[in-house]
Amino acid sequence: MRKQTDRSLAAAAFYIAGGLFPLLNATVFKLVDGPRYDLLLIATLCFGCSFGILLAGERFSKAAAGAVMCLPLITVVPNVLLSSHELRVFSSGFFFFPYFIFLVWFLPTWFARLLGYSWLALFCMIVVLRYGTDPLSGLLMLVVSGAVLGELVGRFKQRIEREAVTDPLCRVWNRRGFESLLSKAVATAERNERPLALVYLDLDDFKAINDGRGHIVGDQTLRDFAREVDLQIRTEDVFARFGGDEFALLLIDSDAEQALETAERLRREIPDPAWSFGISEWQPGEKPRDFISRADLRMFDDKQRRKKAAVDSVP
Repeated sequence: MRKQTDRSLAAAAFYIAGGLFPLLNATVFKLVDGPRYDLLLIATLCFGCSFGILLAGERFSKAAAGAVMCLPLITVVPNVLLSSHELRVFSSGFFFFPYFIFLVWFLPTWFARLLGYSWLALFCMIVVLRYGTDPLSGLLMLVVSGAVLGELVGRFKQRIEREAVTDPLCRVWNRRGFESLLSKAVATAERNERPLALVYLDLDDFKAINDGRGHIVGDQTLRDFAREVDLQIRTEDVFARFGGDEFALLLIDSDAEQALETAERLRREIPDPAWSFGISEWQPGEKPRDFISRADLRMFDDKQRRKKAAVDSVP
């Protein structure tokens, strides 16, 4: 068995549960005489899907999950139409809760809403057509509780995702978020044949601030610096803290010359604390780490020059 992911395990568990219920209804909890081949077929398909998902393991992609989770939308029609008992019909509606939660957690929000609310609308429509308006109160409870639960899970997921790419101290992008946005920016720049530049920033003698004035003052210095830079750049640019006193600024539609002008303007407008910078311009085909590394090395050269200039200026 291949190595599994949360997505593959959750999808497999959903289909295993989806297979157990029709299997039990066709055997242990059978309400009518004679075999229920329809339920046995659904159970077989569910178990087959779960086995296929586990077989794929970590190769079970988001696109594959979206395709597989379309199947419950298709099976809801015969399941409701062929059910022999009203209670069985309504019990199948409770599958909406794990179904919607899976969609919201593992798939894009727009797709989860499209599939989830389509399933809910289809289920409610068929129930009303078959049983009339008597079950409306139960259906309303199912719709409201399911929708609220799914939307709350979605909000929680968005919050977790946002925190995962945000620096907790400075409230700007962290390195993970920066690299994700860098990949998208590179793809856009190469597709449109537009320039892309990076400014790598590092505070000068930040260790002296921490050692001499304490880490609380040091943290506040980083927060103030990040806030000032963030206020001075364009909304389309990407500013991130890489860790410690190192920051990166990705300038969209800017070449090295424009990046230099931006960095010098920022240093004039934010002179305290003192900081050094290095610049690199994206070269088609290079790896993102090389793009960042070139700017980092040039920042180090700038820092060395500034230190030497400061020493030479002392009489």
